[in-house]
Amino acid sequence: MTNYLKKTEKILADLIAFPTITGTSNSALISYVKEYLQKFDIEVALDSHPDGKRFNLIAIIGSKKKDSILLSAHTDVVPPQQIGWSSNPFKLKKTKGRLYGRGALDMKGFIALILAFAPTFKFLENALQTSIVYALTFDEEEGTFGAAQMKNFLKRLDLKPKVAIVGEPTGMQPFNGHKGGLELITKIKGSSGHASDPIGKVNALYFGARLISFIETIGKELAQSPIKDCDFQPPYTTLSVGHILGGEARNIIPNQCEFKWEIRSIANEDQFILQRIKDFAINDLHPEMHAMDDTTGIEFIEIARCPSLQVKTPSIATSLIQRLWTNVEPSVLSFGTDGAHYQACGIDTVIFGPGDMRLMHQPDEFIEVSAINSGISFMKKLLEFCQEN
Repeated sequence: MTNYLKKTEKILADLIAFPTITGTSNSALISYVKEYLQKFDIEVALDSHPDGKRFNLIAIIGSKKKDSILLSAHTDVVPPQQIGWSSNPFKLKKTKGRLYGRGALDMKGFIALILAFAPTFKFLENALQTSIVYALTFDEEEGTFGAAQMKNFLKRLDLKPKVAIVGEPTGMQPFNGHKGGLELITKIKGSSGHASDPIGKVNALYFGARLISFIETIGKELAQSPIKDCDFQPPYTTLSVGHILGGEARNIIPNQCEFKWEIRSIANEDQFILQRIKDFAINDLHPEMHAMDDTTGIEFIEIARCPSLQVKTPSIATSLIQRLWTNVEPSVLSFGTDGAHYQACGIDTVIFGPGDMRLMHQPDEFIEVSAINSGISFMKKLLEFCQEN
């Protein structure tokens, strides 16, 4: 009898050892997974980012491509903080019923879990009435870039899954909706000079600060008008400026400023809000800037857009979770996932997986062994379902 826990822990240790920080290559991890699956004669296909260094992976077990169940996870992890780790973040540590390491929870634990079951699914392949598809993506953390390519990837493989389970750590509770996310960089071009003579000079930091203040004002307006009977927490669209750069020295008027920010929207209202901010820049800030120096200006760069996962009722995906695991009504998330891209492909999608989401992106990230065991129990039920239906 297969010891799924022991096998999952072994695979998880291997996966954590690959430092797949978002935005960097995941090719070594993908090669590991590909070789592992091909040992069992499982069909594997790859889809690359244009840089040829980052890859999506799809593996298919079973012959029924149109009514399969897709199990999805992202391979990238957020960078480990310099402070707060009590051990090497890229080496699995097991202690007191916990498995520590960057990505152990989010979400290499789920990858290890489904890989541990791959040989069993393959062994029973001829008995499967419902096929299983594994889908691993790149760069979810910075904008769901890998999942954005999934529509074309699935089409190329002639795959039409009926259900997608995105195994984010949800405490084995179902979630069927989340906010969308728009990630941006705004650049302000000013004009430099000595701080003792600011006449005719455009201080990029001053205008950047005014634009950031306007973004904050819109955020406060949205917070003051929460949406009634909304399941999201908080029940309104949020804006956040998270990083700013600019200037060289105290006595030099800065000619450059840039900041990174985001809009996490309900009902995909991000473009409307962005246009309001652009209008402020064009109508209020640009005239002042150009009056001093017409070579100055403000540029908005959209880095990534994750659509919202819309709540669907009835839902095949949430009904499957209710049948196999829990009758708890699905809820919604305030952070984005790859799931919205699967929904855009016409796949009924649910966010559901082992582990505590409150621990994501933290130093000394860990997943409980008990959470892995819950995932194992679910996978056994899924295996039975795939043979019966």
